[in-house]
Amino acid sequence: MDKPKRPPLAATPAMTKAVAKAVQVSAIRKKPNLEIRRSTRVGEVYWCAFSPHNWLPEFDDQHLVVVIRGGKKEHDAHVVVPLTKQPQPENPHGYRLTSNPNPSSAPEAWAVCNHVYTVAPERLKLLRDAKGVTKDPDRLSPVDLAEIARRVFKALKPFFDHGYPPRAVDGA
Repeated sequence: MDKPKRPPLAATPAMTKAVAKAVQVSAIRKKPNLEIRRSTRVGEVYWCAFSPHNWLPEFDDQHLVVVIRGGKKEHDAHVVVPLTKQPQPENPHGYRLTSNPNPSSAPEAWAVCNHVYTVAPERLKLLRDAKGVTKDPDRLSPVDLAEIARRVFKALKPFFDHGYPPRAVDGA
């Protein structure tokens, strides 16, 4: 027996309005100019223009970030950990840096190691000196980088504990 044919789907006025609004908010805009003219390196600190449409606890607006995986080319994606002046003593994945890469903003800075982001290079901007002149990227100390790596791994450990990538089984 043949199944009855369904009537074609039709959008309600509310659906049409919601889609139009979503398209307006996320409309494709021209990317900003690329400020970084070379590949980034692990440990370098940049400003990152996160999306203003994020929801808490996601980061939004401008924040300092440290690169934990640089792009091989300037147009590659970059993996970063955000930095904040908001103290993170209750966050087991928060780490207080030995020094703030932007000391004019606050006496201390924290890496939020359970917030790992992949960002387009156009989101990254160089830090500027007091006169507004761009400067070469600061690099975090080896001590800070080692602790950030440890805490990022700790934050992702539940995923790794599931055996990804799969471990070799005896006799396989």
